[in-house]
Formats: sequence, structure tokens, C-alpha cells
Amino acid sequence: MTNPKCPICFGLGLVCENHPGRAWSEVSGCQCGAGMLYKCNHNDSYVEPDRSGVLLESMATPPAEH
Repeated sequence: MTNPKCPICFGLGLVCENHPGRAWSEVSGCQCGAGMLYKCNHNDSYVEPDRSGVLLESMATPPAEH
């Protein structure tokens, strides 16, 4: 459940991935990055996924040659 009085996302529940202090909105925020959930949009059972291995795995695989 989002907080309609949230001063960061203005109740949208999403912020810009590149600028997490700005709502993910073309009108009242920023959309230069992907939208990501803001903390006011998380419920008590939400667990942030571990993404630490994603970047390391992609860096270990050499790019395919054409």
C-alpha cells in the first residue's frame, strides 16, 4: 500500500531508478531510468531480492564475438 502523502513519490509508489529521490513521473518527477518501488510501497512481508551476484556474473562472461 502506498502512502498518498509521501513527499518523495507523491503516492505513486515508484521512483526513478537513477534518481531515487524523485517520483517516477514525467510531470512531477523523473523518468530517465526505470521505475522502481519506493519504500512507502513495500509491505511488511516484502523482501528485497539479492542482486549482488547479477553484476558479477555478467562481468565474468566475456561478450560474444561477431
